[in-house]
Amino acid sequence: MRPHDSDRADGVALAPARWHRVRLMRSPAMVLGILGSILVLEAGAGPGHEPLPPAFPPAETASVTGAFRVATYNIENFADGVDDRDRPPPQALAQAKDAAAIVDRLAPDVIVLQEIENAAALALLNGALARPYPVGFITDFRPPSGRVGPHNVAVLSRVPLRDVVERDFGAMEGDVVPTRGFLRFGIDLPGGRRLLVMATHLKSNYGQSSRNQAQRRIAIEAMRADADAALAGPGGPDLEILVAGDMNTDPDSPEFAKDPTLDAFRDWVDLWRGRPLGERGTCPTRLGDPSREFPPAAFDRILVSPALTNRPWTVTAPRRLAEGVNTKDIFAIPGTGRGHVSDHYPVAVEIVP
Repeated sequence: MRPHDSDRADGVALAPARWHRVRLMRSPAMVLGILGSILVLEAGAGPGHEPLPPAFPPAETASVTGAFRVATYNIENFADGVDDRDRPPPQALAQAKDAAAIVDRLAPDVIVLQEIENAAALALLNGALARPYPVGFITDFRPPSGRVGPHNVAVLSRVPLRDVVERDFGAMEGDVVPTRGFLRFGIDLPGGRRLLVMATHLKSNYGQSSRNQAQRRIAIEAMRADADAALAGPGGPDLEILVAGDMNTDPDSPEFAKDPTLDAFRDWVDLWRGRPLGERGTCPTRLGDPSREFPPAAFDRILVSPALTNRPWTVTAPRRLAEGVNTKDIFAIPGTGRGHVSDHYPVAVEIVP
């Protein structure tokens, strides 16, 4: 067991993918139209995809003209502080300011985020930034129980985002379903090409290892099928795809050497593979309780389609910003002034022409 996350009871194990069925989401795809020149949400997003409304009123953006930076960051249990027993408003605001300082230093043009409670929490973070983002979206994942999930996936962007949808695994049928889902959006690139970004947060390592791995594998297989459908559809030859998020596995760590989680993307490029742990570790060991001290690992990963490693657009090697984790005191929690923002480091890449 490797409990790096706080989602102890966020799902149950899955059988292999061929044993589950997928039904449509709770409501059909719909056309939201055009919000100025900022956003286009198109109908026909595909089975199981829900168009997402903006998390806050969008402002003006600038189209991509050259290199830009994409980042992923799991901000531990990031809540809005409203009716949160363990996160009163002053603590939520303090965590927002601390996280914002890290995001400001990383300075991504697009950042996908995990463990964000809701739109209010995303707005709280955005408002704490030195330069707030003009566009933001967040999922509304609902497990089979129907309760609101506190661990949503979000995006903040300085460039226009197209076709912003969520795929909620809670809508799958069967005896068991994966936890959460993924957020997907497109970015128009010069020359008629497009970058499709898929952001996720896979099942944690709390509980039985084989069950967790099975659940993650089913989720990632669903994402690969989604990516393949996009590549085979209209505009597929002009599409680059980037998959990012907290995947709760590290194939280069002995502990996860036989983990099948990422097998579905075996023929893609995992940008952390083969890199020394000192460069790729995004979840450092936190000291103070031997029963909870685990080896460091690179859970925050970025996978790219082979097209994104060749002209006309390429992705650079990832880099982490090793800040914001109190590794000396595992009992330090975010927003309490003890030097802890999250149990993850953010990771960024450049997309360059």
